[in-house]
Amino acid sequence: MSTLATRDGRTLFERAWAHGIDSGVITEERRDAVLHEGTRAIRRIAGIIGSEYLRADLERAMRAMLGLVNLHLEKVSRGDLAVATRSIADKGLLFHTRGASQAIKRVLAAEAGLNPDELDPGTLARFELAVVSQWASTPFADFARREQGADEVRRRREAAAAIARLLRGQTPDPHQDPDQVIMTALLILAYEKQQIWIADAKGFEKLLGKVRKAPARFATLPAGVPPAHRPVIEAVWTTNARTVLALITDARVPLHQLVAGDPGTNRLQDLLVLPDGSLEDIDGHGDAMTSHWKKVTRGTADESRLLLVMLQGVMGFTAKPPLGWRAAETLLRTTLAEPPPEQPLTAWLDANAPHQYHSGLIDLWRDFWEERTSTLDEDARADDYRRFLATWLPMRAPAKPRPKGPAKVKA
Repeated sequence: MSTLATRDGRTLFERAWAHGIDSGVITEERRDAVLHEGTRAIRRIAGIIGSEYLRADLERAMRAMLGLVNLHLEKVSRGDLAVATRSIADKGLLFHTRGASQAIKRVLAAEAGLNPDELDPGTLARFELAVVSQWASTPFADFARREQGADEVRRRREAAAAIARLLRGQTPDPHQDPDQVIMTALLILAYEKQQIWIADAKGFEKLLGKVRKAPARFATLPAGVPPAHRPVIEAVWTTNARTVLALITDARVPLHQLVAGDPGTNRLQDLLVLPDGSLEDIDGHGDAMTSHWKKVTRGTADESRLLLVMLQGVMGFTAKPPLGWRAAETLLRTTLAEPPPEQPLTAWLDANAPHQYHSGLIDLWRDFWEERTSTLDEDARADDYRRFLATWLPMRAPAKPRPKGPAKVKA
């Protein structure tokens, strides 16, 4: 007769509890104390889920408590039944529910880029609800994978913070992807004598130019890497250095587009910490201005001159500011009589302007053409054109009238 082996489908906690009772490891007195602890834990969890006075919430809380205990037992015993049994007998249930809760909150904090010891009350409450309502029913294998991933993220964040501290100047956002911080810091260590964190587009453009001229310098890990974090930093460099170099040295792509081009198509955006000079207004030019854009606009932030630069780039005329009144009026009546399609504008912006400026520049362009259409028709008079020009384009100052001399008296 053959004997069929049956799989024990009980959780580790259930098996350890039964083993402890049967073997006497968990005495009757200790059993009562542990059960009392369990009741306290259930009521506390019910208060997080809903109310400790509702039967449905208490039942959910009991399941959550058992799930948390089992997760932590698996973690500390590595599945060893005898170790798990002794842990229940010696440390009770609250130790394991708290241990699981703390471990899960550390995972959640690491994944969110937060310090688990400095969570604000709102975030802490949100994490605690997630612990009892979602994580308590998570299989241990899934929990272990998430915890391992969070530990890896934590080590990379610590390495990123350590290498960033080697550089002077403005430091990157602590929520920035650690791999991007590490790769950017390595480029600066390899190519910049001053070793200052580069937060402006023009400086970053120069950095990429140095890389493009001497890519071999980045073929080995730069000197100065913090020894305690070298394994993590070297792993990040090994994974990303070849791709970073290939993108930077691709001569088909202008450097200013690598620095401030469309994030949706610029692959460097996902590998380095690029300068973020987000613009709230057109005249707020700052860290996002590339040397190419400065050359195109001559560094101006004046809306009328920026509009003229766009009109020239898209429409193809070459009049230099400030414009003369008669020539500008003729320009409005001819070349600028009808608005062109927007596609040439977006293509011109993609080729020349930092992506952060696009939205504001497009709004300026549309406002110009809307007012052009609504205020200047075929019957418009010269005065109408002059008022429009004075509002929208850089015009020469009106000539001052010559002072009249004394009237001549005839003899």
